[in-house]
Amino acid sequence: MNGLKKSLLVVALTGLCSGMAFAANEAEISPDVKNVIQQQLQKIIPNAPQANIEASVVPGLYEVAVGPLVIYMSEDGKYAFNGSLINLDTRENLTDMAKAKARNNAMAKVPESSMILYPAKGEQKHVVTVFSDIDCPYCHKLHKEIPAMNEAGITVRYMAYPRSGVDTPSYFKAVSAWCADDPAKAMDDAMAGKSVPKKQCENPVAMHMQQAQYFGVNGTPNIILDNGNMIPGYVPAKELIQLLDR
Repeated sequence: MNGLKKSLLVVALTGLCSGMAFAANEAEISPDVKNVIQQQLQKIIPNAPQANIEASVVPGLYEVAVGPLVIYMSEDGKYAFNGSLINLDTRENLTDMAKAKARNNAMAKVPESSMILYPAKGEQKHVVTVFSDIDCPYCHKLHKEIPAMNEAGITVRYMAYPRSGVDTPSYFKAVSAWCADDPAKAMDDAMAGKSVPKKQCENPVAMHMQQAQYFGVNGTPNIILDNGNMIPGYVPAKELIQLLDR
């Protein structure tokens, strides 16, 4: 692996939370192969989480998922690449499909109790998780469309991602919203530009920011659909509803 590829892999892996481990797939893969690949990951990143290792469609090449990150490695652990594997017959991006599955597995590990919820009206058809920043204009725009999504049977879950970082005005606004007696109402007010009473409590904001890095979020709003696909930006509610219902 050349220096650039190794650097990219190191950057991708360093954001992973060591406490989030995933069990190996039950497919028939030699334990020796799994051990070799896991040991190689440990050499690149000490204390790397346990990887979910599956045989890819290419003989001798293994799909390695560590949280939402998906890479490929040879069975001897000497070669790795971080890119897309395409089925040229069907034009399907197999890597995107694997990443979606990995994101779903990773998101299932995040306690819903740490999120601000806007439940679906009537029957819940879909759940979307949004990394949001109170001071992001496009987050305000998306927030105004939550009632339309709720009416369409979509539950919206908020995770905090103040892009300015810890101990900044955006960060403290998020903390105040999460610590409010009615977090959803406080978030409504904050997104409408109203003042939210400053509050401090034990809160998940810093943890959500770590999760944002873990998921590769680099902007807001960032939407993770219930099929594991990720939308890095604002999408009108009408289009999002159509996308989910397809």
